[in-house]
Amino acid sequence: MIKIVYITNKGKKIAEEIKRVFDYYLYESEIYPIKNFEISGDEKGFIFIMATGIVLRKFIDKIKNDKFKDPFVIVCNENREIIPLLSNHLGRGNYFSKLIANNINGKVIFTTATDVTKKIGLDELSKILFLEIPKRKDILKINKKILEEDIDLIVPKHWKIKKLNGYKISYHDKYEVVVDNRIKLKPLRIGVGIGARKNIERYKVFWTIKKGLFLRSIPIWRVDAFATIEDKKDEKGILEAVNKFKKPLFIFKKEEINEVYEKIKLEKSEFVYKNIGVYGVSEPASILAVKKLTDKNYENIELLLKKFKKDGVTVAISIEQ
Repeated sequence: MIKIVYITNKGKKIAEEIKRVFDYYLYESEIYPIKNFEISGDEKGFIFIMATGIVLRKFIDKIKNDKFKDPFVIVCNENREIIPLLSNHLGRGNYFSKLIANNINGKVIFTTATDVTKKIGLDELSKILFLEIPKRKDILKINKKILEEDIDLIVPKHWKIKKLNGYKISYHDKYEVVVDNRIKLKPLRIGVGIGARKNIERYKVFWTIKKGLFLRSIPIWRVDAFATIEDKKDEKGILEAVNKFKKPLFIFKKEEINEVYEKIKLEKSEFVYKNIGVYGVSEPASILAVKKLTDKNYENIELLLKKFKKDGVTVAISIEQ
């Protein structure tokens, strides 16, 4: 949950605009006047529409704990100037600041050295490319070095990356990312689950997948596999769309799909259950795809995009943790 906090009436209007942005991108958020606002401890991030001093004095000590785990904190003034204040990279404060600014005609004001110089620090690189989190010591060394010179970056050859500020990019056959010729980072596996009505058209599946990936800023070359249920294994629209992406398609049995609902709390659809004997397809299928790719336990898989519905197609995205 992302909490949006305001003081004034003008701040409330900006908060409502920001919430509409989050609703469109399918991020859970709520608006609070400052008098009703409380910190529960499980927030994904905070957006304070008020003076930075108020946030620093009243709230920041209750939020900050660990650079690697802190939720992001963003401050926005009534001129729509947006300052990512805490957990800008690993917590994705920069990402959400840019997302908000681009959609409410705002301006992001960066303060960290790498951001000010338009370089991509190692911690932010890991989020942009969906990599495992680097070690603290490596983040400090690379982020200091990148201010002075471009750093070698070796990525899998099928990744369509041509330019990243601060890096000299080359390619190899291994499925790992190498930074500065010594730091190896594992790409996190990403699975996309697909559900669809019978006889669905290929273009509807294709564009719903594209929209789902857009909502989470995932390029298609970062997807490792697609997945669906056995009932859809011969669904022409799904097969042709996935084939167009040139990625594997995993088929899971109903028993496997139902097991996910026993292990994880997911939204259930009685309508879907009456029709095919499971409570949903896209969310559990995406989770099972990552499980198959990694052999990780369910608690080590994150549902990055809950089921997104469009034109008779549902799409969900999961990633390993």
